[in-house]
Amino acid sequence: MAVPAPTESKARWVRTFRGEDTFVEDLGQMGSWVGPRIGPNKRTQGDKEDYVLRRLLIALRTEDRLEFPVELSATHDEAGKPDFTFEWDDGRTLGLEVTEAGEEDYQRWLTLFEEEGVVNPSPTNVPFEASTTRTAAEIKRAIASKVEKHDKGKYQGPDDCDLVVYDNTAWGGFLDKREIIDALGRPNHLLRRFRQIHVVFGSVAYLDVFGEGCRAVDISRTYEADYVRWILDQTKSLREGAGDKLDLPNIAEELGDLGRSDRRAVASHLKNLILHLLKWQFQPQRRTQSWSLSIENARSELFELLTESPSLRAELSKVVAKSYLRARREAARETGLNLTDIPERCPYELLQLLDDEFLPDEDDR
Repeated sequence: MAVPAPTESKARWVRTFRGEDTFVEDLGQMGSWVGPRIGPNKRTQGDKEDYVLRRLLIALRTEDRLEFPVELSATHDEAGKPDFTFEWDDGRTLGLEVTEAGEEDYQRWLTLFEEEGVVNPSPTNVPFEASTTRTAAEIKRAIASKVEKHDKGKYQGPDDCDLVVYDNTAWGGFLDKREIIDALGRPNHLLRRFRQIHVVFGSVAYLDVFGEGCRAVDISRTYEADYVRWILDQTKSLREGAGDKLDLPNIAEELGDLGRSDRRAVASHLKNLILHLLKWQFQPQRRTQSWSLSIENARSELFELLTESPSLRAELSKVVAKSYLRARREAARETGLNLTDIPERCPYELLQLLDDEFLPDEDDR
């Protein structure tokens, strides 16, 4: 059954995933972080769902199970709708419901634990018995709850709907994940409602746990899931000459970002430098040590950038022209002068801009 495209009022958010090459950009920061259980930044239900969705999407993409392009929308917990809906150009749709496995007593204990300032309980202080069977039973209870709602007609959206269970049990993070999945078995009363059921243990996702192709996907070392760990892994592979382990597309993207970042930094520091030089020149009666320090800091930052990347010097003249347009407008706004009172073109030579001793004089006007 086709589902109408979500409107702005009904969707919590809508994202289009265009393809493999743009997956990181399209994913953005969605679900990269979830807040604490308590306090002013307390997590919302949507935050938790996005957090789980991000990990599932990375796992699906890693296994080439995510078809592009696809529009993905998040609902506002609407009756009869799953948490997320996938929609492809050919009219196919797929729902995705997210749920959490974990006993209520354990959840309450976690909240109290967090109130005491501890955010990562270790096996030594979890007051619950370690048991693969018990952990699997909690996951099955979470699935059974959703199956019951499915049978009562809760999911009236797409004909096909997947379920993803996030492990938040007392011991799921410490026990052997494969043993937990094996302990689930294939209970008949949980089958055939959802197209596929996935289980996410932190950075390990088990796709289609009741299907023939059940597969574990470790996303902990992927670019999208843990950037710092990815950097360390890629650096290690480079040093060891392990070319087959290099994530070349994302390495290329990072190197390109570094170049763009340095260019943006040069433009920003040039704009600030020119802005304060203009204020220094056109409002001599208001000169302050703060202006002088701003000029000094901008030149210092530029010196470091141009020392580390000398090739950027070849682009400076072009960057000065663009930065001056922004600096001129800001100078007019901050000084109260008319824009016509400030020269249309930068009145300072490039060598003057980079000269630590140069400050314009009021008479230079």
